[in-house]
Amino acid sequence: MRILSRVAVLAVVALALTACGGEDDSPGSDSPTPAPSRGVPSGVEERLDSPAGVVVGEEGRIHVVTYGSSTNPAIVRQASAEGQTVTVQVSAVEGRPATMDYVPTTSTFDLPEGVDRDEPVTFVLGDFGTVELEVIEPGNQAWVERKE
Repeated sequence: MRILSRVAVLAVVALALTACGGEDDSPGSDSPTPAPSRGVPSGVEERLDSPAGVVVGEEGRIHVVTYGSSTNPAIVRQASAEGQTVTVQVSAVEGRPATMDYVPTTSTFDLPEGVDRDEPVTFVLGDFGTVELEVIEPGNQAWVERKE
C-alpha cells in the first residue's frame, strides 16, 4: 500500500511539473541574446513615466526596455528591418498569469543587417508605440510617450 501511495504521489508531482512548463515559457530561436533580464541597462535611469524605450548599448547592441508584470514581462521575440525602420515583436506569454506590478525588463539584440547606424532609425515596438533614434551610438535612448 505504501509503495502504491508513493507511486501515486510521484505521478501527481510529475504531472504538475509538466503542466508548469511549455513551449511558450521562453522565447524561441528568434529571441534576443542574451536572455532578457530584470531592470534597465547599466548607466540608464528607470523611466516610470514611459511604458517602453530603446537604449543603444556598448558595441551598438540594442536594448528594448519594457515596463509591466514581473512574472510575465513583455520581451523581444523577434526584430526585423525594412530600410531604416526596425519592427520589434514585443510580447508577454499569452495566457500566462501576470502580476499587476510595474517593473522594467530589458531585452537585447543586434541591430538587423542593412540598417545605417549613421541615419535616423525608427523602432516600432508593437502595442507599446514607436520611437526614433537620430544615430545608433552607445548611450543614445528614446522613450515611448505614455498615452493619456
